[in-house]
Amino acid sequence: MDDITTRLRRWTHDADAVPASDLMDEAADEIERLREAIRRFSETDATLSVQGGNVTVTMDATLTDAEREAIAVCAAACENAAQYGISDDARRAAALRGLLARTTL
Repeated sequence: MDDITTRLRRWTHDADAVPASDLMDEAADEIERLREAIRRFSETDATLSVQGGNVTVTMDATLTDAEREAIAVCAAACENAAQYGISDDARRAAALRGLLARTTL
């Protein structure tokens, strides 16, 4: 089935068109769905972008204070372990510190 916008644009020119009331009811239902989607989207930590007709939703990198604290504690623990020659922990500590730096507002 064609997109509602295509069918709305073709309706007046189509000899076999469905009754206008059916098309209008369907369009109203679509508008209600879109309004609800926009309302829900507005409550999220996300960014919406449109490029070339494609819509992309990107979840923003927002951490809670508790998440930040947990990352900082784990980074410190990795740094401690790195002092004892565990090389992977030095790399992990740097990765965690980088994550905190990128997500700080």
